[in-house]
Order: sequence, then C-alpha cells, then structure tokens
Amino acid sequence: MKLPIEQFRNVVRDTVLVSLDLLIVNERQDILVGRRRNSPAKGCLFVPGGRVYKGETPGKALARISREELGVELRSENATLHGIFHHHFRDNSFGDPEIGTTEYIAIACLFRLSSQEAFRPDSQHDRLHFVPIHDVLTHPEIHEFTKNYFVECPPNAFLDTARQPLLKEQG
Repeated sequence: MKLPIEQFRNVVRDTVLVSLDLLIVNERQDILVGRRRNSPAKGCLFVPGGRVYKGETPGKALARISREELGVELRSENATLHGIFHHHFRDNSFGDPEIGTTEYIAIACLFRLSSQEAFRPDSQHDRLHFVPIHDVLTHPEIHEFTKNYFVECPPNAFLDTARQPLLKEQG
C-alpha cells in the first residue's frame, strides 16, 4: 500500500524504511546505474531500487520496482541475495530539515542479465547505463552506498557477507 504523502513524511521522520536494491550485472561485468533526480542521493549514480510497501511481499515489491524503474519485470527466482545493508542518508526526499535523515535497510538483490535488455529509466533517474565493475570504486559520481556493494568488508553491511555455509559438505 503506497501511503498518502503526509503519512509518508511521518514514516520517513519516525522509522527505518525497507528497500530492495537491484544489482544488475551484464555479461561484460558491468553494473547498471542511474543518476538520481530526487533526494536522497540526488545527482549521484546509484543502482535502481525502491521501498517495500506494507502488505506487499518482497517478491511482489521486486516485480513492481523493476517494472516501474526499469520497464522490465524481474523475478526473485532469478536473483541471488548479495546482502543486507544499512543506508543512512543525511537528507530526505522532502527537503525538510525537521524530518532529518532517511534510513533504509536495503536488501541487495543480484541479477546477472544480458546488456541487451531494454531498460528504460523512470522519473527518478535521468538515464540508466552500465559502468564496468572495475571502475565503480574510483568513479567520482557513484554514491558510496553503491560502492559498498563491491568492497570486501562494507562498513554498512548487516552480518558478515562471507558467512559459512549452513551445511558443510560431507567428505
């Protein structure tokens, strides 16, 4: 359920949002990013993504977010969990200092797709394009939270991303 704007203002002020970030990697090892038109992260290159609405399963949120932000519908069975991250932005989409910061628990979903997919940007992005993964960490326009998806020990990761498997192989 998408909230009316005044209710959403209160949510941003009072709670932590849950979002899905879409890490779309093509066969050349490039990552899809878009220049953000809105705060938070306005003007920066960031991976596509969006918040999960109340009453919406993560799978339905993934389909909605990818359809709205990319023009294609992604499915959870084609994703790999890349990790869970805490994003704490210093601003908010309302530009209201009384609301303060915006916080997300971002579930990073990794997709390996063809660069031939016909992605189209939504109103939140100037354009979408692929950037070579090996350039992400040094790219001056890519937001630090997107860069954190490509470092060994990201400072905003929840739990250790190099966890042991649940079942050890029998040998």
